[in-house]
Amino acid sequence: MGASKDHRLDVDYLLHQDLITDFIPRIGKDSWQIVYAFDDRRPDRFAVVSALLEPQTAKGALDKDSWDLRRGDGLPGFSQCWQDGKETTTYHRFGDKGIRPLVVYRHFDGAWPSYLELCEEFRHFHNLAEDHQRHILLDFDESGYEVEVVRMTNHETKVNWKYLLQFLAATQLYLAIYFDSVRYSLIPLQDIPEQDRRLEYRDEKSRYSRQVSTCNFRQSYRTFCRLLGKVIVAPPPIEKCGKWPFEERETEPEVSFIIDIGPDGESREFTSNPDKLSDYFGANPGAPHYLTPVYFRKEVLQKYYAEPERYSVEDGYLRCLGLWGIRIDNNHPTHVTAFLGDLGRDLPYRERLHWKQFNVPPPADAGISETCFRRSFLSQFVEPESADLVFRQEYQRLNGAWCTKMGWPLFLEPGPGDEHILQTVHIPVTNSQRELDEQTLALAKLLVDFLNEKQLAKGLPEKHPDEKGISKLERFLESKSFVGTEEVIQFLRDLQNLRSMGVAHRKGTNYQKQLARLDLTGKTGPDVMQTLLRKAVAVLNTLQEFLNQNGQRDPETRAE
Repeated sequence: MGASKDHRLDVDYLLHQDLITDFIPRIGKDSWQIVYAFDDRRPDRFAVVSALLEPQTAKGALDKDSWDLRRGDGLPGFSQCWQDGKETTTYHRFGDKGIRPLVVYRHFDGAWPSYLELCEEFRHFHNLAEDHQRHILLDFDESGYEVEVVRMTNHETKVNWKYLLQFLAATQLYLAIYFDSVRYSLIPLQDIPEQDRRLEYRDEKSRYSRQVSTCNFRQSYRTFCRLLGKVIVAPPPIEKCGKWPFEERETEPEVSFIIDIGPDGESREFTSNPDKLSDYFGANPGAPHYLTPVYFRKEVLQKYYAEPERYSVEDGYLRCLGLWGIRIDNNHPTHVTAFLGDLGRDLPYRERLHWKQFNVPPPADAGISETCFRRSFLSQFVEPESADLVFRQEYQRLNGAWCTKMGWPLFLEPGPGDEHILQTVHIPVTNSQRELDEQTLALAKLLVDFLNEKQLAKGLPEKHPDEKGISKLERFLESKSFVGTEEVIQFLRDLQNLRSMGVAHRKGTNYQKQLARLDLTGKTGPDVMQTLLRKAVAVLNTLQEFLNQNGQRDPETRAE
């Protein structure tokens, strides 16, 4: 590679040809717009400042190429004038009338570090979150994923152009981008073509001037050139602001789903657009019903189990933060089902595409679960059927009842990293050994690791050094003469051994023996977990019987 060109000897660089042919024409055309920049690496200087102009001010903005607002301007203040022989003082929210800053440069004369602030109205209009560590401002999409809107450093601010246009549309303010660049050169003035030494340009939305002069104040340089100007961007119509009552939903392709098998044996699909489905009132006769069940492989939920901080798979319902939710039938033994109209009404477009990947024709024994039928069509309160949903319910029910009667919870609250463990316990959606191991581990944590050993020990007549949680629970139950102790303790030890042999260590013959002991040999991962969950529910119910027999709060083991 050859040596890089010295820009101090480059005429095009001195004449700002890169800014004239690329930077200025691209203002308002890129997806990200620079609204503030300050590069003062001596001797060259480059600065960009932006302002919001009211319509009357915008009309005369191109009458001159000088800036209407300078770096640091735009803060509240007063003005005074004489009118009819009397001095009048006026308060101005943004300084000059008709002009307000988009980016505010805050400086404190050395008493505090200077920094930039983006217009508060813009931030509030889009309800942007501020990430101070990454120096960005964020919006969020329909599923709560981050959308970068502003990137800020001490030297540059860029704004997502779509969001800036929406703000201009709402306020009907004009955007002014001011630029000022000074460059120094070793080229003598006589070597610069005379017609290039001065340039004045103006069109319907921009104006700038360029002047090349002899440099007689910096000994190392012979000439310098200044480019000064502005670009004015008019606001779109207010209907383009993207907010109520002008909010426009982006046109999305309709997503269809398999609803049955046609006479030719081919899958038959129909749109999930609720407006095109029939209903109880006779709309769209001949079309599938809004409540037509659609079937999906259980893997459709894997995405949501993997992000419990964002999604919650509940009994009969899938929720994404406070953004959206949809009724589902996850009590069905072999599939997940949802109503066709709900898919089109309640799921964002990208989520419908996700569900479509797992859509299958109705099985031979097509039908929704009894739980879903009674809830959806009979408006009845019904307990869940699926073993994982039943376990979650019974786990919380027992722990609440235990706390009420004993004065302390049997199972401790999960610590950091395990906050969502109960909500994510589920029957594996695949036959993957890894998924089975993860769920076995989660079940063992909930039932063994989270035992309230401190309170159990308080109820024991004597202390045993290094005694583990299961043994403490065993002695605690025996001390109360509970006849179901053996059943509870044996399952917990079997579960702990299965976790230890299958998850914490390399699998071997002991793991297979433990499976055989639990009558799980040859079963698929989902069947293994379903069996473990049903056994776990039986244990929880047995402990509930213990509570019923020991209904009074034990003063010796009350919580501190």
